[in-house]
Amino acid sequence: MEFRCAVAMLFTLALVGGSCHGRELIPDEDYWQAVWPNTPIPNTLKDLLKPGAEDSEINNVPMKVEDTPQYPNIFFFENELFPGKKMNMKFIKHLSAQPIGERAWVKQVKSLGTPSFTFEDLCLSGAAKGEDKFCAKSLATLIGFAVSKLGKNIQPLSSSFLINQSDEYTIEGAQNLGDKAVMCHRLNFQSTVFYCHEIHATTAYLVPLVAADGTRTQALAVCHHDTTGMNAEGLYELIKSKPGTDTVCHFLGNKSVMWVPNLAVNNVYNNGNMAN
Repeated sequence: MEFRCAVAMLFTLALVGGSCHGRELIPDEDYWQAVWPNTPIPNTLKDLLKPGAEDSEINNVPMKVEDTPQYPNIFFFENELFPGKKMNMKFIKHLSAQPIGERAWVKQVKSLGTPSFTFEDLCLSGAAKGEDKFCAKSLATLIGFAVSKLGKNIQPLSSSFLINQSDEYTIEGAQNLGDKAVMCHRLNFQSTVFYCHEIHATTAYLVPLVAADGTRTQALAVCHHDTTGMNAEGLYELIKSKPGTDTVCHFLGNKSVMWVPNLAVNNVYNNGNMAN
């Protein structure tokens, strides 16, 4: 039985109808409402669900450059997450289907200059040590994977970098969101595909930032305490570190979603630490 159908049964969505062998079991918004009634889909997540080409199959065809997700090309060490630290994010607008920070987990690493990764590179290869991964082709399967790892009492968060306004940011602080998180990254295919994974021995952070013009915003960061499962070539190319030696971190771009337990976010709110 397909994973999506199993998730639908978990939440008793059979009442809605549909077939596991059809193109769509349940429309995305209906599925969301069945899992979290009377709660709207966050706009940041809604935007990521827009398809590139109608009825397109996963054929390794990238979206147009102007539609390509933009990611901060930066890895850093956990001790750099302190107030006053300045970071140049060097946002990349690229043809690659893969978020640049996640390439350290791909076993067969390609050069940073390589124009694209294929669906087979990203989704059909084996998971790295300490990684549980899943490629979601819909909101339903994305939710299903997150719920299977974290339970239903969760919510999605996204970074809000000021793309095309600033590359330099100053860190105002770092709020610990805990060690339970699932990251889902929209891949740059014409059809909707998310590369989702839970990585063991990590800590998630909400990081309030100030742009060069004084505008305040926030970003999400993930720090990997156990890097033994990372590709040595990719990790060295990104941060000049060797697997198993340092705790390394990276920011999530605006086209990624981090799922975390509600309790973690509520604690940040209650402490008055959530960025505006």
